[in-house]
Amino acid sequence: MGLTGMKSAGRRPLLLVPTLAFVLLGAVAAGAGPGWADGPDRSVQQRVTALDDEIPPEVGVTNCVGGAQEASLVRMNDTPTTIGETGVFVALTDAHVPVTVPANDADQLLVRFTGDVTLTGQLPLVLPADRVELQVLLDGVPMLPLNDLTFTTVIGEANGTQACRRVGPGAHQVEVQWRIVDEFMFDALNATMDNWLLSVEVND
Repeated sequence: MGLTGMKSAGRRPLLLVPTLAFVLLGAVAAGAGPGWADGPDRSVQQRVTALDDEIPPEVGVTNCVGGAQEASLVRMNDTPTTIGETGVFVALTDAHVPVTVPANDADQLLVRFTGDVTLTGQLPLVLPADRVELQVLLDGVPMLPLNDLTFTTVIGEANGTQACRRVGPGAHQVEVQWRIVDEFMFDALNATMDNWLLSVEVND
């Protein structure tokens, strides 16, 4: 667009300045999320670095191919469990399943987790939203997919996630961890998990 066109547009481009400032401010606030126990007074660069370290890049489409089903291992609990803001992932009590793969074998582990989650104390209409994050671990290492850990952002809902990996012989452990992310560090948040089910399908 030439200078004449810019003049004819009047002052409308100036309205973008406060809008951009608001967006940038929100982006900086979003960096305060995943689990900083030392509060919001860290520098923006520290927050961005920590966020990059905690959230792995997207892997894209991958295959996790299995054959005939060999076992279906299910663990569930209808007793509520509550956590506060720890800033780090903690084990969901009793949400773990041992798996043994025979010698000279390799099996596909297809993991599904569902549960009813309530997050209290947040401002539900403020974005970026406070949330509960959840990850599935195999032998202490997060399973794919792991670039999107959000389990719930609203006051209460049922939700689910899934993961898959092929493993070799030996004893393995599948477990679930969760945490609260307080985006602005203003609220006293609590999360309650109820009626959860952890299912591990073992396929050839």
